[in-house]
Amino acid sequence: MVGSRYLDHLIVERKYAEAASLCPKLLRGSASAWERWVFHFAHLRQLPVLVPYMPTDNPRLRDTAYEVALVALATNSSFHKELLSTVKSWPHVIYSALPVISAIEPQLNTSSMTDALKEALAELYVIDGQYEKAFSIYADLMKPVVFDFIEKHNLQDAIQEKVVQLMMIDCKHAVPLLIQNKDVITPSDVVSQLLNSSNKCDNRYFLHLYLHSLFEVNPHSGKDFHDMQVELYADYDPKMLLTFLRSSQHYTLEKAYETCIRRDLLREQVFILGRMGNSRQALAVIINKLGDIEEAVEFVTMQHDDDLWEELIKQCLNKPEMVGVLLEHTVGNLDPLYIVNMVPNGLEIPWLRDRLVKIITDYRTETSLRHGCNDILKADCVNLLVKYYKEARHGIYLSNEEEEARAKRNDSSASQAIEKSSVRTTEVKSKTRGGGRCCMCFDPFSIQNVSVIAFFCCHAYHMTCLMDSTSNVSGMKGSEATSREPLVEYEYDNGDVEDDDEDTQSSSRRVRCILCTTASS
Repeated sequence: MVGSRYLDHLIVERKYAEAASLCPKLLRGSASAWERWVFHFAHLRQLPVLVPYMPTDNPRLRDTAYEVALVALATNSSFHKELLSTVKSWPHVIYSALPVISAIEPQLNTSSMTDALKEALAELYVIDGQYEKAFSIYADLMKPVVFDFIEKHNLQDAIQEKVVQLMMIDCKHAVPLLIQNKDVITPSDVVSQLLNSSNKCDNRYFLHLYLHSLFEVNPHSGKDFHDMQVELYADYDPKMLLTFLRSSQHYTLEKAYETCIRRDLLREQVFILGRMGNSRQALAVIINKLGDIEEAVEFVTMQHDDDLWEELIKQCLNKPEMVGVLLEHTVGNLDPLYIVNMVPNGLEIPWLRDRLVKIITDYRTETSLRHGCNDILKADCVNLLVKYYKEARHGIYLSNEEEEARAKRNDSSASQAIEKSSVRTTEVKSKTRGGGRCCMCFDPFSIQNVSVIAFFCCHAYHMTCLMDSTSNVSGMKGSEATSREPLVEYEYDNGDVEDDDEDTQSSSRRVRCILCTTASS
């Protein structure tokens, strides 16, 4: 009771700050007493001085008391910073944010709206779950936390109208964010906002950063703005312009050439002139402005135009130093003797003797390398042809199952050889036995249970058909010649990898494909 009277005395004396500072000591844990004095200070319009001393726990007051206190701070521009600190420090569960938001929103776009009040409103929006509205305020206030806020609350759809603000806050974070969400906000929208920005910022530089990153991700996404990009590269990153010109096909050559002339970008002019088909003018720029004969030689070499070589020589004849460098770099492209014959009499070329020695040495080296390569190529061709010939004339003997079984019973060593041949020719046997036909009798191999011989020319025969045909062909040469010839022993490849020696081949004949032998004869 005494404490209340003393507070009344201080209020009468208009010592509001002193009275507010004594409230925690005099009112202590009485929630009803606190609420009575809160509303009393509010009635006197002095509640802002009491807010720092209001308890949030033990005792905890009714929601209305805290809401009235926050509204009192919001409606007084002198206490907007205190409102922000109070909103951040007070627990969110002790009051409802909606009444405070309703008191602040009418002040938007008025002279009483301060940055502190805007930030406090954003904090209240977050408490109330209105994240998009909070993001909009954070973006307008240029708060760096806005990027983490977007990711935390999945607000990618809300960035459509805040491109300029995001770029001004941190362009290194904004550009990847915009490119990753180009389905939400298209490149056209980004470019439009940056070009029409009323903010005091280097919007063309931001535009360059965005379009450059977009081009690196997908060269075709911003193709409608490649003419603009040529100017942006020329202004902000001339070293990257030539790379862009080589990679893009969506800019106007004439506009790009005019831009390069205004910025005096010579190598870019050369490239554009080359794409326009004006190779002679491009060559003149290289020689007369760049003075780089090596680049001139490289340019002419890429054009594959003999007339351009003539033009290069003519333009270099008036410059002795260029003639000397031209002689050094034409080996392999142009006959140096042709250039020497075109040099006017009396023209002094620096270091001519040393350069001629180098030309002759390089020419000899090149000639030697060519001869060596040709010799290697010829040797490889011969070796491969010999190998092909040896492989192509081998026949493969495929014995039938009865003969294999009989061979196993009679001779174990012969059985091993047959097994080896069978394993090596499984693929051929499966083809000939399954659906192949004899090239002599045209019967499927599966009908007759006899051995088969297959050649690499893809012809295959029954063993009996091939031997009968061979005998008939030999008999047609005459009985006398046949009687005088020794008995021929035919050989076939039974699967051995090693080639037969020439002596062995000369002592006995191999079985030949009847069709191929007849055709060749």
